[in-house]
Amino acid sequence: MTFPPDYISNTLQLIVILSIPQSTIALWFSFVSLGFFPERYAKRIILFGIIHSVYLDIPYFLIPPWAHAINVLLSLFILLKVMFPELKIKIIILVIFFMMVATMSYDLFYLYLLQFFGGYEAVLYNHIGFKLLHFWPGYIFIALITGMLQWKKIHIARRIRDFAVHIRSQTYFLLFVLVIVQVFLFMLFVSHTFIKPFHLHTLQIIFIVSITLFIYMTIKIMQIITQVRLEGVHQSQEAYLSDLNKMFASIRGQRHDFANHVQVMYSMLALKKHDQLRTYTEEVVNEIESMNVAVVELPSPALAALIQAKSAIALEKRIRFDYLIHTTSLTFSSVTNIDLVRMIGNLVDYAFDKVVKLPPAEREVQLEMYLHNGELFITVTNRGNHLTREEIAQFNLPGDTSKANGHTGLGLVNVRERAASYKGSVTVDSDLERGITFTVKIPNAGQAKTKPAK
Repeated sequence: MTFPPDYISNTLQLIVILSIPQSTIALWFSFVSLGFFPERYAKRIILFGIIHSVYLDIPYFLIPPWAHAINVLLSLFILLKVMFPELKIKIIILVIFFMMVATMSYDLFYLYLLQFFGGYEAVLYNHIGFKLLHFWPGYIFIALITGMLQWKKIHIARRIRDFAVHIRSQTYFLLFVLVIVQVFLFMLFVSHTFIKPFHLHTLQIIFIVSITLFIYMTIKIMQIITQVRLEGVHQSQEAYLSDLNKMFASIRGQRHDFANHVQVMYSMLALKKHDQLRTYTEEVVNEIESMNVAVVELPSPALAALIQAKSAIALEKRIRFDYLIHTTSLTFSSVTNIDLVRMIGNLVDYAFDKVVKLPPAEREVQLEMYLHNGELFITVTNRGNHLTREEIAQFNLPGDTSKANGHTGLGLVNVRERAASYKGSVTVDSDLERGITFTVKIPNAGQAKTKPAK
């Protein structure tokens, strides 16, 4: 094997001046963006940057660019798995993706800039001071941004990380891997354009693979959108039917108990206990009226059925469920009935799960829906509970597991997603006096542009 001129000198400069700071900062940036705590990994991040740079750059001047790119991808995965064994495979792939994006963004900017100084090789083989002057200001800038993000605890990709952790579908995971492959192919094109041109045959293969993957990913994404839309409708229907079944079960239970109520009232009448009879009769009447009031007050059949179903559940769990649906809010046409039922149903379910842990006398949930300045507001409050700031912050993350009875907390995520699809928002307030209050705000029809229900 013939070594290029000044091979050792150029390799050492490439390792120290370019590769070590780039690999170290890229990994640090990825960890901060994904919401890890880099201070625990500081030594390993630096060690990773050194080992990875030395391994990649020793053969850099001896192998073609496409082989170097493949070596980068494989060595990243193996070295991350060895040095960070506590990270799951999904997270390692996500880290690699962000490292590739960070590195590619930096390289694109500098590779274009270097064209004004004679190209990449002209700078690469220049003296040390020239290289430091061109590359290190960018590294220092990225390091300062990363340090600020870490100091401010701003994790720009935390939601992506949570999504990747909770993903269970092989199709989603495959698409994510294909995105990384597309980024890798794009890096090959960048290398061909700015660093060293490939042979025409190699470039044609890369182009064909890239186009094929793009077509395949487009078809898969369209299938996923259709499937998610159908699953969303089915889930809404199942939840709706479940609530109705619970309501009918409660009504059948009331009918079954009706004979016992009549016997008790007859006995009190026979014993001439008129005061006790009046009190007992009022309790029975109030219970019956609570099951019929929703249909009387609400002209919207879907909303009336939902309220009646939740009232039956509240009665069974001995929860005081009060609601105030302003009639003007029923004229708000920007939100579909399915989404309205999903948002209110999930919020009320969450409130029920919280208050059922309290003594029966303290179980109270309030629902209100009204219009203000042309915007729709939905508030659900469950008294007797209080959240800390940390717990409130958790509601901004998918997959909250604070609900009882084995729920996953995804109902709250669905509420946020549905509100966001109408350009709306969901806020959480908590204090010792009122308890926990969720507020959904949806803009009016002129401002809202709906998306298909998921």
